[in-house]
Amino acid sequence: MRGTSRIKTFALIAGIGAPLALIPLAAAPASAAPTGPLPVAGTVQCRIGSAESLQISGGGESHGASVGVGGRFSVVFANPAVPTIATVQVRCDVAGQRTYHPTSFLLRHPVVGQVLTVNLVA
Repeated sequence: MRGTSRIKTFALIAGIGAPLALIPLAAAPASAAPTGPLPVAGTVQCRIGSAESLQISGGGESHGASVGVGGRFSVVFANPAVPTIATVQVRCDVAGQRTYHPTSFLLRHPVVGQVLTVNLVA
């Protein structure tokens, strides 16, 4: 009788232990943060003067861009550590003089789509 009792107890412990071992493996991929390239595009406006260029730093990377027609710009972060606050230095030209104005935004992988769109005012 004792031999049978030991086998049942062992089977019960093995049955309980197996599901517990699988729970962390199933949960790990769902909690992983998105990684990889992160395109950032949008517009920038200067409160005074015209926006000419900008420098974005965040997630362990820094990228510069020229500002095009309508204040449009775009950069691609290779593999930033996100989410984080990105700091931006915007070059605004006022009557031929270069001025630099700071602003910031939340650098993160977007929920929908592949490009993070930001509209900045400096």
